[in-house]
Amino acid sequence: MRNKIDGTIGILWGSGIIVSFFARGAPIGGGSYAAGALVGLLLGIAMLIAGIYYVRK
Repeated sequence: MRNKIDGTIGILWGSGIIVSFFARGAPIGGGSYAAGALVGLLLGIAMLIAGIYYVRK
């Protein structure tokens, strides 16, 4: 049961990060800000995938 709860939280949080990234558009500027935005997107994708895995498991 704990895996389903944690997986659901991961799906919701990961989806929120991804939606937030695309709602704001591409980061203006470059350097570390753009790199941080990309890492945030990758973290959201990883959380979404892990959440789906644990809900289906």
